[in-house]
Amino acid sequence: MRMSSLLGLIRGFPGKPLHPPLTDVSIGAYTVGTAMLVLGALGVEEEQMAHGALLAISGGLIVALPTALTGLADWLQIEKGTPARSVATIHLFVMLAATALFAATWLAQLDGYKQDEVKTLALILGVVAETVLAIGGNIGGANVFVYGIRVLKRGETPPRQALDPRGVKTEKP
Repeated sequence: MRMSSLLGLIRGFPGKPLHPPLTDVSIGAYTVGTAMLVLGALGVEEEQMAHGALLAISGGLIVALPTALTGLADWLQIEKGTPARSVATIHLFVMLAATALFAATWLAQLDGYKQDEVKTLALILGVVAETVLAIGGNIGGANVFVYGIRVLKRGETPPRQALDPRGVKTEKP
């Protein structure tokens, strides 16, 4: 399989990129994990929250690799030297920082999982990681909503074709 074919497969189909739904999974898992750390620290079902937080953050970390790979494949297709490439590069590094912070949160909460409590360091790292994640997600959103990266804008496409998992034709009919 050629490298361009592999990158195309990793990127998804026209109108059906793989990176955005994977980001939803990881962002959702990280956000739930952070919310559980906060709730547990406030005394709401601390034992359950200590366990749930670690499990949710684990899910986010598991999905981080395919999310990063699909994002990297998209990044490689953005023309070098363009504002969109600059924004995408900033997004890439901010999201790597967020992932590293969530990995540190996971490590800090591991003993808390075993001891049925939310660890203070995990709480602090989790809130910082969530903040960095929100900033990174906003930066990534700029590539979609400002520069139109991976957006087809084919308003005349019939619903049946638009909903086809194989994607939308990139050329106009």
